[in-house]
Amino acid sequence: MTAAMKFRRHTESAPAGVVAPPESRRAPIWDRPVPGVGRAPLVWLLGVHGGAGASSLAHVLAPAADSGRRWPGVFDRESPFVVLVARETIAGLTRAHDLLRQHHSGFAGSCEVLGLITVAARPGRLPAEIRRYRDVVGSLAGQLWQVPWYEEWTLVEPEKLPVWAPGDPLPPKKRKIDPLEEVPLDVRELGADIVAAARTALEEAALDDPAHDRARKPPDQ
Repeated sequence: MTAAMKFRRHTESAPAGVVAPPESRRAPIWDRPVPGVGRAPLVWLLGVHGGAGASSLAHVLAPAADSGRRWPGVFDRESPFVVLVARETIAGLTRAHDLLRQHHSGFAGSCEVLGLITVAARPGRLPAEIRRYRDVVGSLAGQLWQVPWYEEWTLVEPEKLPVWAPGDPLPPKKRKIDPLEEVPLDVRELGADIVAAARTALEEAALDDPAHDRARKPPDQ
């Protein structure tokens, strides 16, 4: 990623009638590089509320890092790509809705939202009311992913969870895995989808960069 590359906010794709939330319902933007991150992530995970699951997923997905419940300020070559994370509760989805409206209204800095991850709040079927509301909120996110309930993940600190990285071999589908020893298949697929979304956004930004267009022209033009 180059520091000069510009990322356009796709506000024109937001559904009509999107209104910015009041300032008290917005997430702040970091005024310095996101602290406590030992590596430069490809994608930031923004937990829209405490206990959303962003810290656990940021550990499990090697290309991601937790933005600390704030929008990254995109300093010092930081990635602009953000995926919101919310629990599948009315309160969690309402908070995600607030932050998506903040983004579409232009109050989230220069971040580029790639989608929304909803994390199961309990085992079992998702109540119909939650499912319908999740679909409404997800329509503002572009892409919508879901992480099911893993009881084992609630029993340890995030640092004890396994890690997925692009290129890791897939476990046999018919073999039952231990979620504390191997990353579940659907979480691996989530990681691959997020990486693909970021790469697509990078390619689109490169095509929109005037320097990229000049580089493609023959010398005599």
